[in-house]
Amino acid sequence: MTAASLVGLAPPAFAGPSAPSLVQAAHAAAVVQQATGTTGIAPSTGSGADSAASATVAAPEGPVTVTAPATADGRVSVTAPNGSAVTLSFPGANDTAGTTSAAGTTVYPDVAPGTDLAVQATSDGGVRALVTLNDANAPTTQRFDLGLPAGATLAPSGAGGYDIDQAISGGGAIALGHIDAPWAKDAHGNAVPTGYHLDGTTLVQTVDTTATTAYPVVADPHYTWGYITGTIYYNRAETKWMRNKGNIIAMGSATAAAVGAIAGGPIGATVGAGFTAAWATYTATVAGNAYGDGQCLKIKLPTPTAGAYKGGYCK
Repeated sequence: MTAASLVGLAPPAFAGPSAPSLVQAAHAAAVVQQATGTTGIAPSTGSGADSAASATVAAPEGPVTVTAPATADGRVSVTAPNGSAVTLSFPGANDTAGTTSAAGTTVYPDVAPGTDLAVQATSDGGVRALVTLNDANAPTTQRFDLGLPAGATLAPSGAGGYDIDQAISGGGAIALGHIDAPWAKDAHGNAVPTGYHLDGTTLVQTVDTTATTAYPVVADPHYTWGYITGTIYYNRAETKWMRNKGNIIAMGSATAAAVGAIAGGPIGATVGAGFTAAWATYTATVAGNAYGDGQCLKIKLPTPTAGAYKGGYCK
């Protein structure tokens, strides 16, 4: 049985000089799916002139659409129910056409020396943008250019990834997306050390291979966008202002309305119900302590819970 029949591939959206063979694409998909499994992949619902695959996933705030580009030099996108999108591209990739497996993995073989790309829509409404290093000639540092909506910023999550924060009326920024901490696996499924840093809005991933690394190595940036991930972050000036209980009570209704506009009325109502006078007193104390320690206030949703953080939006 051939690799192509094992994986079950749809042909590229178009045939041309950069279209991979089905055997080549089948091998690339098999390598990726061995590393990720297939249970968390959202099935593709079709393709188009500008996309190799597209999937729509139900989220609490409405449907999220994930699109894999027709060619490797295009942009992966995750579009929220409100129409905003976070995109990702791979600088320097060639125009290899995407080929989608039956499980929903779109692959782009040989986009750079020793390097394949793959895209998987995930059942949580996110996307994996996977890089396969096929041999020691593959670059171990990969750059992913992120396209963010107006008002969105990146902030360290504290767990190796980044939150994608959107400024909201009434003050603060709410996490509407998240870039998970990176991982990488060798041909035997063993973890390979890897990490991120930011260069502006470019996500840079370094994979620390050695002379004994078993290739191929698969590495995975995964991100989500378009629904409340649970935390409002405040900067230093906002934290200082919120040391006052009265200011917190005034802020509460504005925040509930803003969250409701983004995520829907029920979540906004839950948030609003949590902004009681007793909670405001407690939160003012947390804000004061955070400000005094050089940190900032954060509030976890939907039932508001106050805490402190530093870095990212805290400036």
